[in-house]
Amino acid sequence: MSAAAAPGPRRVPLRLAPLVLAGAAAAAGGAAGCDDVSRFSTADGEAYCGAITLGGAFRAGLSPRVQMRLSLDAGALDGPEPPGALWTYEAPDGAAPERRLLDGAPLRPIAVLAHDPLSRLEFGEGRERNAIYAVSASDPAAEPLLAILSLRTDESVEVRLLRPGREPLAPGEAQGEGQRQVFGNFRLTRRTGTCGF
Repeated sequence: MSAAAAPGPRRVPLRLAPLVLAGAAAAAGGAAGCDDVSRFSTADGEAYCGAITLGGAFRAGLSPRVQMRLSLDAGALDGPEPPGALWTYEAPDGAAPERRLLDGAPLRPIAVLAHDPLSRLEFGEGRERNAIYAVSASDPAAEPLLAILSLRTDESVEVRLLRPGREPLAPGEAQGEGQRQVFGNFRLTRRTGTCGF
């Protein structure tokens, strides 16, 4: 009794081959398009501009007057070089002069994150891509901060700026300005110019 030969792979009839190839190309193109975030890049003379979320529950260490500006090369989000820079501006009031926590601070990639699931952080609906960077304050004595960028499906960019801050000090000890806890959520939209600062 002879064993029957195992069936081979099914062949696509030649007349259907162009349709199969077209479908595969469309699927591959669609998958590649999902990761294409280059449209978020700013051109010369453009920036993403916006203000901090006003609710006190969404802010720490930042006043409700803080504005932010972002320049971005979205094609470099995963590269070794900074893909952009951040500026902040807090308008003066009667008690305090203007303040710039960040002044052209490069979005510094954190190399080890490339090997961790945080490099593909996902949270909430409406965000195409999220990325985490380190940024240095304009005061060289201040502790650095984290900037979490979210490229949104409505073509805006969200930036969450945070610094954990130092533990509470003993009574009578003063905490340095650059050591305080910071948290702010900024919703930015693309504009021509430098956001007025």
